[in-house]
Amino acid sequence: GQLRDLLMLFHAFGCPSADSDVSFVFNGDFVDRGRHQLALVGLLFALKVSLPDKIFLIRGNHEERSMNTKYGFQAELHHLLGRDLGEKLLYLMHKVFDVLPLGCVVDKKILTVHGGLGDARWGLRELMAVQRPLKHEDLFSEDNEWINSIMWSDPIEDDNDNTGNAVFGVHASPRGKVAKQFGWDVTKVFCARNGLSLIVRSHQSKRGSPGFDVMHENLLMRVFSARDYEGHANDGAVLFVRKMADTKTDVVAQDSGDQPKSEKNDKDILWVRPQVLRSCAKARKDAIRMRQKSDKQGDGSDASASPVSSGSRKHKSSRRRPEPPPELFPPATSSPAAAGKKQQDSSTMKRPSDSSSGRSGRAGK
Repeated sequence: GQLRDLLMLFHAFGCPSADSDVSFVFNGDFVDRGRHQLALVGLLFALKVSLPDKIFLIRGNHEERSMNTKYGFQAELHHLLGRDLGEKLLYLMHKVFDVLPLGCVVDKKILTVHGGLGDARWGLRELMAVQRPLKHEDLFSEDNEWINSIMWSDPIEDDNDNTGNAVFGVHASPRGKVAKQFGWDVTKVFCARNGLSLIVRSHQSKRGSPGFDVMHENLLMRVFSARDYEGHANDGAVLFVRKMADTKTDVVAQDSGDQPKSEKNDKDILWVRPQVLRSCAKARKDAIRMRQKSDKQGDGSDASASPVSSGSRKHKSSRRRPEPPPELFPPATSSPAAAGKKQQDSSTMKRPSDSSSGRSGRAGK
């Protein structure tokens, strides 16, 4: 429901367009807890209708009836439209939510799901075979617990000291019965079994975080796009995924004793780069700190000021004017494609790809 963040991300990193080769993946939780829930989900639906091959909407745990009743979407519709019209629109929204996919695969190598792998006793074939619509009673049936767990589960942190030795395998989650916590070994086996190089998930906002995490031996990334969520002072992030030719060459030794020759490695790779929109809370805090630092430096220079001569007026204070606070947002790249070409960026990771597709995309909450 944080519409302004969505518009700011579009402004900073590029908007969906029929003329662009960039596709957008929105990874669930479009409503509840925000100030502009109806406007945001309406915009996403309009983009999906106008650009069906470039916009992909993934179902999150908040695209569900009981969550909307509890966490604010139903209340916003009643407030904006009245009870009768609000309930009619809510019914239509749920019909759309019930048919949203539970995940998508980017270039055959990156699986995007809202929550996580759950017990990981399923594969891509089972996920693709899920029958939709999935109504409330379908999601919470005993046979479909693994489906609900995909929207609710969380990975175990690599450096989690609170779980003792429970950093491996699958464990119960404090979120409830259907949710699971899964370790790095579960992610590694799941990727190997399904021919994947990366799992992208959302679902968690971490206090003070940059909006993304790289976990589980670089096989899993968390991306969260709503800034300052619930007062967490977190940045918002998107992931830029670009397919590029591998310019690395393989050196092949010759039996004849001649100089080694170089053969181009024609395997394509996927570059995954986080792009961050700075938290307003962090920016304000930094601006206050800079202003206070400037004021202290200015106070120190006042003490050294002296009159020009006896009986004359004193010099004006030599205190420097405080430096302006830093920009609330870092300068944006000129285009999504330009950002993807910076191969030496420290946040970039290499991912192998065996697909001939040339599409690019973004994943975000």
